[in-house]
Amino acid sequence: MTLPGQTAGVSVFFDPITTELGISRTTAATAYAAGTLAGILPAPAIGRWIDRHGPRSTGAIIAAALALACVFMASVQSALTLLIGFALLRGAAIGGLSLVSQQVVNLWFVRRRGIAAAAASLGLAAGSIVFPQLIDALISLFGWRGAYLVLAGLLALTILPVAALLFRDRPEKFGLSTDAGLPLAAQHFEPEPSFSREQALRTGVFWLLCAAGFLTNAVGTALLLNHFSIMRTAGVAHADSLMLLALAGGVQAAATLGTGFLVDRHEPRRLVPLAMGLLALATALPAFGSGVAASWLYALSLGGAYGSQQAINAAGFAQYFGRDHLGAIRGTSFVFGIAGAALGPLPFAASIDLTESYAMVLTVSCGLSLLCGAAAFVIKCPPAPAIAPASAERTP
Repeated sequence: MTLPGQTAGVSVFFDPITTELGISRTTAATAYAAGTLAGILPAPAIGRWIDRHGPRSTGAIIAAALALACVFMASVQSALTLLIGFALLRGAAIGGLSLVSQQVVNLWFVRRRGIAAAAASLGLAAGSIVFPQLIDALISLFGWRGAYLVLAGLLALTILPVAALLFRDRPEKFGLSTDAGLPLAAQHFEPEPSFSREQALRTGVFWLLCAAGFLTNAVGTALLLNHFSIMRTAGVAHADSLMLLALAGGVQAAATLGTGFLVDRHEPRRLVPLAMGLLALATALPAFGSGVAASWLYALSLGGAYGSQQAINAAGFAQYFGRDHLGAIRGTSFVFGIAGAALGPLPFAASIDLTESYAMVLTVSCGLSLLCGAAAFVIKCPPAPAIAPASAERTP
């Protein structure tokens, strides 16, 4: 249900909005970037709030805010109000609902965290399949403003009661154990790490995970936001472009689950080259390839890059830094990740305006992805500075 604020959802609205408001794609992309940056600024504070008060009330408040953001988007009349709308939409969806949803899973799972986080993240992949088609149909029926109002009602009827009724703080507060009571085998008696936010910021692996998230969001957001434009230049029809989005979402689901399985068995940093290699391929194909086969391989690579990075990102920070200060740590990491989503579309928009081609920016993106993947072989695993008590509790 974060999809109304995710790029895969916004991209379907992009052309109708720019056409009705009479603004250029560059202006709209700039509003999207500035709105995303403004919307993500509260993420560290939201993370600390979750650490103190738990995810239940936080999730309900944020779900209501996301529904209201959709209502506001239905009323925008200018580039300025569009920027404000993007800030509300992106902040509530990405900096809020995504953060608290991942936090719930990380609080309840330790040994099975990778597969649990991946399974929960399948909702995002499923949304990437369903929502572009749904939004396109709603726009055809009610116009883009009416579509946003329908999405607001859908959010209020689904994720708002789910957050209020089902989200809970860590299991130890209820006399339960993590991993649904899975008993620890003798060889798995390893202390859970307990990093503060300041200690996490001093580790190389924190910045590696942030860099991978930044690049995936920057390049992936730019590709998705300009998806229909890129596909038109490749001679792909609108209906086929929608199908490619669904294909990418399906591959994202499979890659998320597969990578989550691997995260439980290998260090997350060891899997970063996989995600970055797929991202490099997704950028190389539109730059140097053309035709139906290249467009399908592009969708496969993009979905694989998003899915694998999503699983690494969802569980990696908790695996390295523990649960005690995870909200503050993840809130900080979200700033870097969503900054990528904000800034990524700008060089793509500038490239098409100045050169009438995406080739140069795609080539640079490919090189940066390969560089980040190579850095994973250099970064070392951080030693745990402290041991977290098995039944640690926070002040309610």
